[in-house]
Amino acid sequence: MATYKVRGTSHNVIYQYRTSSGQVKQQWESYESELEAIQRKAFIDYLQSKKQTDEIRKQALEYKRSRAIEKTASRISHESADCLEAPTAMNSEENMLRTYKEFMDKFLPAYARKKNFSPKTYDSYISNLNTHILPYFGDWVMSTITAQAIDDFIDHLRKTPCRGFKSYGKKASEIPTLSSPTIKKCYNILMLGFPTAKRWGYVKEIPDTTAPSEKFKKRKAWSPVAIMEALVKIKDDPLLHLAVHIAFVCSLRAAEVVGLDANSVNPEDNSIWITQIVERVSDNSLRELPKERIVQIFPKQNPLSKTSMILKTPKTDDSFRKQYLTGPLLKEIMERLKVIEQNKSALGSEYHDYGLLICQNDGRPIDPCNLCKSFRRWQTEHHITDQIDFQGLRKSGQMHKVRLTQNNYQLVAESSGQSPEVLMSNYNEALDSEKRNLSSLVEADLYPKPFAESEKNIEEKFDADLLLEKIRSDPDFSRQLMQLLLRNAEKAS
Repeated sequence: MATYKVRGTSHNVIYQYRTSSGQVKQQWESYESELEAIQRKAFIDYLQSKKQTDEIRKQALEYKRSRAIEKTASRISHESADCLEAPTAMNSEENMLRTYKEFMDKFLPAYARKKNFSPKTYDSYISNLNTHILPYFGDWVMSTITAQAIDDFIDHLRKTPCRGFKSYGKKASEIPTLSSPTIKKCYNILMLGFPTAKRWGYVKEIPDTTAPSEKFKKRKAWSPVAIMEALVKIKDDPLLHLAVHIAFVCSLRAAEVVGLDANSVNPEDNSIWITQIVERVSDNSLRELPKERIVQIFPKQNPLSKTSMILKTPKTDDSFRKQYLTGPLLKEIMERLKVIEQNKSALGSEYHDYGLLICQNDGRPIDPCNLCKSFRRWQTEHHITDQIDFQGLRKSGQMHKVRLTQNNYQLVAESSGQSPEVLMSNYNEALDSEKRNLSSLVEADLYPKPFAESEKNIEEKFDADLLLEKIRSDPDFSRQLMQLLLRNAEKAS
């Protein structure tokens, strides 16, 4: 059923219709009198009761066409009006009648260029804008958006089911609603332009609202033992093995792994430089934004695709960094370089030499999203119960380094291109195995046992070979055992 609302002197009819592609959109129509609006609502209700979706779509498009004609006629009339009227006042009056979409179409590209957005960030803003904000506020006159309307929008988002892979193969009742970080981001994008809108004369006042709260879900991480077990199992896929190995040891993101420069490997210094990343971005972002940080735009495999793979420099100067390699990792990288040379010789002119270390057999770049999917798929195929995403490898590496350096956050942060504050807030947590070992330490320290019973347990349970193997394979266990021995030695002294 259509909805009738009064806003100021405007009588509005709101209803939904389906585009020719099947997308559901909200139509907002304004009329000068209550009678016109009630008659329009009754007509739309009739069409909906008869399920005449094509006719409803036709009516919506016809209304938009007539409004566009009215706006054009109004603009021509203003342009030809008496020039004694101040141009700034005329523009301000016109802007007060413009929609939120008209404002954002002008504001967001300019703001993105001013703030030096990366193409990936710009695509994220556009995606949330088109998916969640414009279907709700796009046709609203921006000056009519109130604090209450924004609160209603936030409440609407909290009840909106997710799209994409979270909804695949699920019943409507099982599909989760939008996450709190997504809702918070939509709110930030919605409110982003209001200060500028006030300066430009689109609104008189900025709506006084408060941001919704958000709850982050902590990213999972693996222990070094779990990482080593995974590397043993991945050996049937050399490229994925190298990607996982280097992501953990060097604490790299997926985009940094597939962007590694093969020419930056220094075997004499056991090092590699992180100087570039690979991303897939929309062609629209490449048109709208400066290309100062873009090193190369790779040729499209599908000419009809609306996205492109790019090679670009990292977002911040701190992300340019030198990483030192472990001996086994350097050996694996050198073997990979030999494979690349073999591929060049075999393919000849068909090899696309972009200087990438992690690439397809013909040298073309790997989409970082595809690398993440490959890692997820491998975990599923090998029935890994405690699965992590590819970014979890970076977190696992960071947490391990924090422990090895006895909480030297400054050193670990600089080696991975992070700030110590981010490292401490997002990577400062204990693994489940560490919590379990802590409980065992408390038990051993808190509940003293009779000497005879302790001696008997030692004779029954002590196995030197098993203990030695445990020390070699589990650095966390070794560290905790050393702490226990030192504590006991202090008590004995």
